[in-house]
Amino acid sequence: MTPSRRRSRLSVAVPASLVAEYANLRDKTEVIGRVARSAAIFRAEEIVIYPDQPEESALIKLILGYVETPQYLRKHLYNVRPELQYAGTLPPLRTPHHQLEAHAANLRVGEFREGVLLDQQGVNVVDIGVEKPIRFVGKSPSRGSRVTVKIIEAGPEPRCEMARRADIPTYWGFEIQASKRPLGELASGGFYDLTIATSRTGSPIASEEERLKAKLVEARNVLVAFGSPRAGIQEILRREHRDVGDCFQFNLNTVPDQGTETVRTEEAIHATLAVLNLLP
Repeated sequence: MTPSRRRSRLSVAVPASLVAEYANLRDKTEVIGRVARSAAIFRAEEIVIYPDQPEESALIKLILGYVETPQYLRKHLYNVRPELQYAGTLPPLRTPHHQLEAHAANLRVGEFREGVLLDQQGVNVVDIGVEKPIRFVGKSPSRGSRVTVKIIEAGPEPRCEMARRADIPTYWGFEIQASKRPLGELASGGFYDLTIATSRTGSPIASEEERLKAKLVEARNVLVAFGSPRAGIQEILRREHRDVGDCFQFNLNTVPDQGTETVRTEEAIHATLAVLNLLP
């Protein structure tokens, strides 16, 4: 079954210090991969990395981007880099835009694909993961760019045109943003019409379920924020001279009566998104 898009756009905010407590790159990569999998499983459309110390947003963004990119496009978009030496061990997302390699003859009119724009003897073509690049029609971005395209002609010589993600009815993966705005500004700046902080000291989600459901039905853009391994959201906001209640509409404990002393950020993300997935 092809997953539909959520009614509202779901964004997940994680700190730049997400993997600061891990000493080696292998462990950092594994944690970032878990975040990517959770975001994809529960159809998040954006992962926002907000500034925090230690600052590792560049590494997080790089690995998230690599995992989110369909495997057949990585050779075009990523050079060999030491930061990616363990990225190949991460499980694939297998989201709808990560199609397995197919044959050009099997492409269907109206089908969407991810590709990279190439030049073939002066003609714009796109590598979309079939055995040959296909002809691109219309105004194009710069060559070498990643593009989302729609098949407009099938058969022996298929053709495609540029498509907008907003036009795709199925879930199409997540975008990644390394924000320069601190968490408080990100949450209270009017970019999202529903903002949710997650905290061990927050209200048990069951006690806010009805109010949360009502807000989710109305919301177009939802932000769910997580603290770091070293500091919860309250402490992070306190550094900004802000308070949770001034920045977020909800402060929720999504793992009440936890059986461990701590819940790691990547574990909290999976648990929280799983609970929210049961709500409208």
